[in-house]
Amino acid sequence: LAGAVPGAVLRPGAQVLRAADGDLRPGALLDAAARAARARVRSVRVALHRVRDRGGPRPPRHTGRWRPGWRRSRRTAVAVLAAAVLAVAVLGLAGYLVLGHGASGGAPCAPPLELRLLTDPDLEPAVRRAADTYLTSETNTTGDGCRRSGITVYAAGSAAVVAGLRDQSDPWQRPVDDELDPQRDIGPQPDIWIPGTAATAARARPTGLRRSYVSLEPDAAPFAYSPVVLSVPQEIAEASVADRTGDSLAGLRRKLTRRDGSAEVRRADPAYTDSALLATVGLYGTGTPDVSRAEKGVEQTGPVSPTAGDLLCALPDDADTDRGTAALVPEFLMVSGVGCDRTTRTLRMAEYPDDVPALTPLFVRVRWKDGDADGAARDDAVRSFREWLTEPGGGSGDGKGHGGGLAVFGEEGFRSPSGAHALLSSRIPDSGLIADPGAAPGAAGADAMETALKRYRNANGPGRVLFLLDSSGSMADLWQGPGGAPGILKQSFAGLGDRDEYGVWSVASPGGRPYDEILTFGPHARQDAERTVDREAVVQDAEADPYAALGAAVDTMARKGRDDSRPELIVLLTDDEDNDRLTAHGHLGELLGRLHDKGVPVVMAALDSGGCAKDGPGRRISEESGGRCLDTTGDLVADLRNEVARTGTGDE
Repeated sequence: LAGAVPGAVLRPGAQVLRAADGDLRPGALLDAAARAARARVRSVRVALHRVRDRGGPRPPRHTGRWRPGWRRSRRTAVAVLAAAVLAVAVLGLAGYLVLGHGASGGAPCAPPLELRLLTDPDLEPAVRRAADTYLTSETNTTGDGCRRSGITVYAAGSAAVVAGLRDQSDPWQRPVDDELDPQRDIGPQPDIWIPGTAATAARARPTGLRRSYVSLEPDAAPFAYSPVVLSVPQEIAEASVADRTGDSLAGLRRKLTRRDGSAEVRRADPAYTDSALLATVGLYGTGTPDVSRAEKGVEQTGPVSPTAGDLLCALPDDADTDRGTAALVPEFLMVSGVGCDRTTRTLRMAEYPDDVPALTPLFVRVRWKDGDADGAARDDAVRSFREWLTEPGGGSGDGKGHGGGLAVFGEEGFRSPSGAHALLSSRIPDSGLIADPGAAPGAAGADAMETALKRYRNANGPGRVLFLLDSSGSMADLWQGPGGAPGILKQSFAGLGDRDEYGVWSVASPGGRPYDEILTFGPHARQDAERTVDREAVVQDAEADPYAALGAAVDTMARKGRDDSRPELIVLLTDDEDNDRLTAHGHLGELLGRLHDKGVPVVMAALDSGGCAKDGPGRRISEESGGRCLDTTGDLVADLRNEVARTGTGDE
């Protein structure tokens, strides 16, 4: 287990797992171990679905190549066993940390009540650090040295969370449909939600149009504040402080273009984080904007970065891009930095648009109907953490880094929401910030955010998506149930609306043809499309030719998009067993050239943990086309659905 937690060592005789710096941090270590376990479990998710849905692994049908079934069975068994062993090890650590002796060496500690905290992806690192600090603070420690409560922190896309709380609390509490399962797609039912703005909390209130099992109790005011800024490379930023404030986003961009005609501006995914949606509110402005033109101004090659942190991590991949690109991000990231491994990056200065609403984290108590078996204890635990996190002087001030939550957020780069713009930290870092950037922009409204999100999704009209479903014989064990290839495909239809056009090809070559049509290309009602896939998608006694199928798909989509700018996407869902036909005879190099010329993004979705290995064909094809490579080291189902939703106009 120590090997699964970076920087940790198990000291002989000590019977505790300590961090590399010698400090015992149960919450942080357990979180790291849990993340390692989750990654391993994801990598065998397909195998687990196969065991559940088919009663155990079966050998694939004969396809002309020798594929002995025992190899696949052994691989499945070993993978499941490895996941089980790691899970047991994590639970063992959890048991020691939770049930271990108190500080005085007396009776074992009782298991603390565990709170579930859901937050915005941009806020997750700061919220996680605050929760870890709280876990070992004096506020959360009894006189016997035991923890009063634990906190599980997780994040999910903002638009998905809003939809889940507003419209899907019934299946979130009791999932009955593989197609709609918030517990799987978002996470457990939260006790606490920390969105990026009060407007997001307002958007998530149940409307009364559907049966609801949840109620939201937001605080009256946010507990921290971070302006959304234009993070500009120092060499092309405004020289004077006065010129970096007091102007609209459009005005700051015009000045940037005058200084450097080739400068670009980028923004993360507005459907995933509140800060990116707030940036989009400013980007579109008021009135009736030309949304397509506005989106052209932040257009980029490759997939849109999910979070502001991902965006800042991606820019240094190319030195010229880093030096010539401004990024719309929350200001606090210019203080606390991002969690990538880049050590050399362009120095940046913050410019403060006065028409982009700020990020204002809000504490929201979430209550679930019939979820009150331990209501009094849970209320007490939530109240204690809320006071510690949001109220001045809420921490113990014990001199060991265990100050209140506001101190943690101050160290992360957040400001006070009082209007004085004071940094919560006593120091002003040398990170390109302005100590007093002037009057704060007006708060975001729920209607303005919903309108901006809808306009973003429909910016270039309905989308076009062509799905290529590997139907070769090697897919036989990856076919049934929601975790099988057709099941994953159907779940991704959620991101497509009635005006989007899409089709499905079966990729196998029983008669020399590289594909057959399962679903004709065009607009579809989702249920009709799913029924067609259920009826027509079958495993073929043949190998797949992904090279020929991808080539035909790229040519087809390029012809369809020749006379318009509608978003397009090709998705190949495969087990990677036939990659040799991609790499033989110089096929890959020729295909990469065509992808570069045609400009149609390709998502390579591999039902395998190594499908996106560095320099592998899946990674190279997705990167060259401007798409994304997905495999089972991540949440393949949710990630694919999100990629499709960025192209379509559906509700995801």
